[in-house]
Amino acid sequence: MKKVLALSAAALLMTGVYAAESNVQVYGVIDAAVTGYKVKGQDAMLEFTSGFSMGNRIGIRGREDLGNGYSVGFDLEQGFLLDTGAQFNTWSKDGVVQNGAFNRQSYLDVTGPFGKIAFGRMVSLSGGTGDFNMAKWSPFGIGYGVASFIGYTFNQSRVNNALAYVSPSFDGFKVQAMYSNGTTTDDEKWSHNDHYYGIGAMYDKGPLNAELIFETLDNKSSEALKPAYVISAGGSYKFSMTKVFFGYQYGTQDNKRKQHVILLSSATPLAGGTLKFGGKLLLGKLDGKAKKAGMEDKYNSWNINAAYEYPLSKRTYVYGFAGYADGGKLLSGTASLKASGLPFRANMVNAWQLAVGMNHKF
Repeated sequence: MKKVLALSAAALLMTGVYAAESNVQVYGVIDAAVTGYKVKGQDAMLEFTSGFSMGNRIGIRGREDLGNGYSVGFDLEQGFLLDTGAQFNTWSKDGVVQNGAFNRQSYLDVTGPFGKIAFGRMVSLSGGTGDFNMAKWSPFGIGYGVASFIGYTFNQSRVNNALAYVSPSFDGFKVQAMYSNGTTTDDEKWSHNDHYYGIGAMYDKGPLNAELIFETLDNKSSEALKPAYVISAGGSYKFSMTKVFFGYQYGTQDNKRKQHVILLSSATPLAGGTLKFGGKLLLGKLDGKAKKAGMEDKYNSWNINAAYEYPLSKRTYVYGFAGYADGGKLLSGTASLKASGLPFRANMVNAWQLAVGMNHKF
């Protein structure tokens, strides 16, 4: 019996050593809610929503220590819809939906004293999620339906064929840069692929977090579309009890539109949970062609939202949400985003939205 116990202990020890060396982890998020919404002039609706507060995902990440401060790591992450099991975060190539195995992000990186260099499929610097996201401007993130800070923006959320650099932190300050050799494909010559460029600076120390990001998408694959440019700034400050968030984004595209997005929100501990409150203001103007054609060329929207999250454990919380969005005529036709592939109506206008759900991380 002693020999058996000794062999078992040795096997467990060897397993622990191997796990420490390889450091491979399976992780994920499972989120679901019952949501109700009412768009002006339409019937009230009640439905099951997958990934309401946070997108569902399953991933595999790992890192190997090469010594002398260097390491190699990877992350392979897939999005899915809980109600159907279908893949999510797919992308299109030549009009055909691509159902790859790891659509949220998939990259390999080398880390050392110089910082980190990674290549693969990634989320853009202001995309709101992923390991290279710098946009930390709202406690709602890109979830919570109408509260999502992604709405009518110019964000190129995920890019293929990407190369990213993250500098070391210098007393809380660091720089990030990202380039895509073709946001959907790079199998054509360079001048026929769409390219993404992004550079940003972040300061994160003590109670203050702040970011400034510049991004552009050149749209070289289309003669009809001009390059789009986006400047984003934001961050947060932690007071004694409440954490306050602020964000601003300006986007312009010569043959499309110009717009401003302003965000203000907060997160406050309350009764063992967290109360989140915030709003968004959007002001935009279409290019001159609309006005010449006698069409309305200005658009706007605003929304106000509140959510409460209560932890059942370190990895599970339940939540409730209420939000209202109001918008002008040009946006009133965007109430349903089902056609866009989103699992929720992120940009409803002239509508209210309620939700009760649960989130579990593993």
